[in-house]
Amino acid sequence: MIKWIKRIILGILSTVLILILLFVIIKPKSYYIINSMVGSQMQWFGYDKEGNEMIEKSIKKLKNFSASQYHSFSVQNTKNGNYNKAIEYLDKASKLEPEEVDGYYGWLLLYYYRDYEKALFHLNRYDSFTPDFDDYPQGDNILFTKALCHKGLGQYNKALDLFDNAIKSELKEHDESWIPHQVYFQKARTLHLLGQQKKAIEYYDKTIKLWDKSAESFYYKGLAQIEINDSLTGRKNLNIALDLVKKGYKTSDSYVALFDEVYQMEIEKTINEL
Repeated sequence: MIKWIKRIILGILSTVLILILLFVIIKPKSYYIINSMVGSQMQWFGYDKEGNEMIEKSIKKLKNFSASQYHSFSVQNTKNGNYNKAIEYLDKASKLEPEEVDGYYGWLLLYYYRDYEKALFHLNRYDSFTPDFDDYPQGDNILFTKALCHKGLGQYNKALDLFDNAIKSELKEHDESWIPHQVYFQKARTLHLLGQQKKAIEYYDKTIKLWDKSAESFYYKGLAQIEINDSLTGRKNLNIALDLVKKGYKTSDSYVALFDEVYQMEIEKTINEL
């Protein structure tokens, strides 16, 4: 009996020693794969520095990570605000598999970084992979995302063309109710920026028809009406916008400020200055 106990103990000790030899001294490929996964999880729990150090150590040792792995490392860094590191990983992922990464990368550069030129590069390249099909990076029609880039660059006429193409794309297989209200809203904003207030109001109304709680549409519609000397109606719409925002109705995102997003203090200031 004692011999068997000794054998079991020796067996356990031998196994432990072998594991120590493998994972602490030799450190095979599997060790670094696990190490990178643990590092990613540590980031999720808020240990950004430690997590990135573990990931970087694994990358240096293995040097053959896939695009999807780099993409995964990037996502948590973006969520944690480590933007330089997030971009570094996405650049690596995009070089390896642009057809898989460019849609997300372009969308991210647009919404999170407001890097319109670089976003256009990746969105255009992504779009070129499927010339007969309108892709939907992160759920947005790619023509719409490219239009937002041109709007951000001040290229309003080009943006209008792309907004129109996005609308036509959606209407190929669906009716107008299928079109995301933000497409009409952003076309309205672009017309507004071009000084075409009456045409802009028409598209603010189209947005409101799709979603009658669009606080931003009521707000900018009110501004456009005031600009063409319809102050009474314009002020009414500003007050509707304020009431909607107070009730929590507005387009927003948990991570970033959206384009032309409106806020209660902004609306109140506008009304008080009239």
